[in-house]
Amino acid sequence: MSSPIFGTERLIICDASPLILLAKVGQLDLVSLFAKEVWIPDRVWLEITAPPRRPEMIDLERRFSSSIKVVDRDIHADFALVVDDGEAGVLALATQETDAWLLMDDRKGRAVAAARGFRCIGTLGLLVRAKLDGKIEALVPLFERLREERWFIDPGLIEEALRAGGEID
Repeated sequence: MSSPIFGTERLIICDASPLILLAKVGQLDLVSLFAKEVWIPDRVWLEITAPPRRPEMIDLERRFSSSIKVVDRDIHADFALVVDDGEAGVLALATQETDAWLLMDDRKGRAVAAARGFRCIGTLGLLVRAKLDGKIEALVPLFERLREERWFIDPGLIEEALRAGGEID
C-alpha cells in the first residue's frame, strides 16, 4: 500500500446511509481508519437499528455501539425543520464540534452543513479517499455492489468519483 495522502481526522459524525452502505460492501472499517473518534447521533442509531433487522447490523453494533451521542433536542428540532431526522441529529452534534467531518449523503443535509461552514464527505468521497490512500484497490467493484444493493446514485457522480480515483480518464 502507498503512504497516506490524507491525515486522520479528529472526529467524524455519521449519518445512517453511509454507515449502512459501507457495511453492505464490507468497508465499514474505513470510517475508523480516517477518524480518531466516531460519533453517531442517537437519532441516527435509532434509524439504523429500526426493524427490519438488517444483516449488516451485527458489524455496525460491534464497531459503533459505544459511539452513540445524545443530541440536544432544541438544536435538533431547529434542524429538523429543514432536513430529515437523522441529518438533523448529525447537524446538531456538529454545532458542538465544528471541526468535525460530517459523513452524510443527503443532498439537502449537505447543503445545510455547507451553509453553516461544516465539512462534509459522502460515501463516494470516502471511498475515493480510501482508493487514493491505498486502503482499497478499486472503486468499480464497490460501486457495482452498491448498485446491486439498490443504491441509486447519479451516474455523473459515479463517473466523477472514478475519475477522481484514477480509474478512468
